[in-house]
Amino acid sequence: MIKVENLSYSFNDFPLLENLNFEVYTSEIIHLKGKNGSGKSTLLKILSGILNNFQGKVLSTAKNVFFLGHNLGLKESLSVKNNLLLDYRFNDNAQLLDEAYKLFELDSLIDTKLFNLSQGQRKKVSLVQLFLSEYDLFLLDEPFANLDKKGIELIESTIISHQNRGASIIFTSHETQNISSRELVL
Repeated sequence: MIKVENLSYSFNDFPLLENLNFEVYTSEIIHLKGKNGSGKSTLLKILSGILNNFQGKVLSTAKNVFFLGHNLGLKESLSVKNNLLLDYRFNDNAQLLDEAYKLFELDSLIDTKLFNLSQGQRKKVSLVQLFLSEYDLFLLDEPFANLDKKGIELIESTIISHQNRGASIIFTSHETQNISSRELVL
């Protein structure tokens, strides 16, 4: 799925990633670990194609990539429902979207504007996209942050479900998760 060869990246002449080599296989889950500032988020951005000013090679057979970064990519002035309907993938599947609202405990908030929600509720809105998407590669930067126990369990089961249908997942987290994964430490 992904092969990284001699990947190096510097930020303001500070080497952040140096001669990194690894592979990610189809249906594999990688837990990317490291101290704050070790380059975890940067690596995910490189793998997603957001950053391309690196040295080395990143070879990927992924046809489509889902990236969830620290910026949730949501519009604060729009409602929960309108944020999700902006994503064209969900417009034709109203029943599945309604089920996701209930599962993520957002059904009573669908008409609420995002600026009125807690950080955890906002995170759940973005994670509905993760739940409903059928990509072959998921790059998730701290997907469990700001979630309660039920939200964490829901994301864990979503990640496993994506793996079971053949997707590969790379996620960062400082906490231990109940997911069987290979660790990659930066």
